[in-house]
Amino acid sequence: MRLGFCVPMNDEWKKAVQAIQKEFPNIELVLGVDTCLEQFAKLDAVVANAIEHSYYIQANNLKAVFVPFVGINHLPIDVLRARNIAVYNCHGNAFSVAERALALTLAGFGRIIEFHNDLKNTKWHGFWVGKGREDYWESIEGKKCAILGTGAIGQKLALFCKAFSCSVIGFKRSPSTQSIPGFDAVTTNLDEALTGAEIVFITLPLTEHTKHLISERELKRMQGAWLTNVGRGEIVEEEALYNALVNGTLRGAAIDVWYTYPEKGSLYGHPSRYPIEELNNVVLSPHVAGSTWQAVIHNIEQTCDNIIAYLRTGKGLYPVNLTELY
Repeated sequence: MRLGFCVPMNDEWKKAVQAIQKEFPNIELVLGVDTCLEQFAKLDAVVANAIEHSYYIQANNLKAVFVPFVGINHLPIDVLRARNIAVYNCHGNAFSVAERALALTLAGFGRIIEFHNDLKNTKWHGFWVGKGREDYWESIEGKKCAILGTGAIGQKLALFCKAFSCSVIGFKRSPSTQSIPGFDAVTTNLDEALTGAEIVFITLPLTEHTKHLISERELKRMQGAWLTNVGRGEIVEEEALYNALVNGTLRGAAIDVWYTYPEKGSLYGHPSRYPIEELNNVVLSPHVAGSTWQAVIHNIEQTCDNIIAYLRTGKGLYPVNLTELY
């Protein structure tokens, strides 16, 4: 069997490879992006970041793909499904993404960015300059939170919210047969989840079922709520989101996932076709919720666990449903 690691071989990946090679000395390992791409057609299994779909089309021996993160939108799903190629991902960034979602929300309610920027310009707020209640920031203590998506990220986020004495309702598409840690309740009814919510978190993946899940209708149901999206931009209909922020339907939003991204090689580009970045009731983040070294290490560890389980039993620990796309 030939197993390729089509990823930059940093020290953590080298440690993972050594552990796999030690337990499975008869497995042939192909290391590094360039080497893997050259030999891709002969691989039986591969660990890969985003690469051209043509490599998968030519890989007739391929039986398993290990994605070293959670998203699979970069894969040629139709090709993999037609050839019955197994896909495994990991959720090592769950803590970091949940932490970022909470931090962005706290920044919004706490007026962190506004006060920071004003004080940089020597403008003060608060009782030091005679300001009263009109100049307060607001705690999220006791808020009613809805978390759309009850997977690894949603579960971590629910537990974080409970530390602030928040009530937490979760939304998932399929009924749950058992309780999910951190949630007071879980529903398959989106309207039920949104009704009365003061903070709505989105942690869902982008699939045919979740694209534009939140449109003008759902945003109106969220009147006065704060929206934090760390899932995918297209889960919320773009124009409806902008209008809801402008007309006050939403109190505000914290957004880490976007609709337009910079061209390759450029550091600059608008995050939306609408001037969301000009609004005062948004907290902006450039799709970096999972960009921590801790998340990288956890993802490598979980990918290694996936591979070892697959080599031992023929099945990894975290299979992806290529119909549901998560």
